[in-house]
Amino acid sequence: MITIELYGVPRLRAGTARLTVAGSSVGEAIDAMSVAFPSLHVFANGELHPAYKLSLNGERFVSDRATPLNDGDTLLLLSADVGG
Repeated sequence: MITIELYGVPRLRAGTARLTVAGSSVGEAIDAMSVAFPSLHVFANGELHPAYKLSLNGERFVSDRATPLNDGDTLLLLSADVGG
């Protein structure tokens, strides 16, 4: 299972801070999240929407839907304008 933590606008749109989904790749996990929260359009035409950033386990940013995930991984979904 993959945990997706939501920050900024994604958290506001979903109304939750985190959810757990099944998926063996970034694309599968985000697709599962999109079923639960259709208002979150993270990928457009197969590309990460410029309004979002995805971090894998807080170690690196990812944008490829094919990026493999392991059971227990965490994706952090952030608004691209978050920070200071």
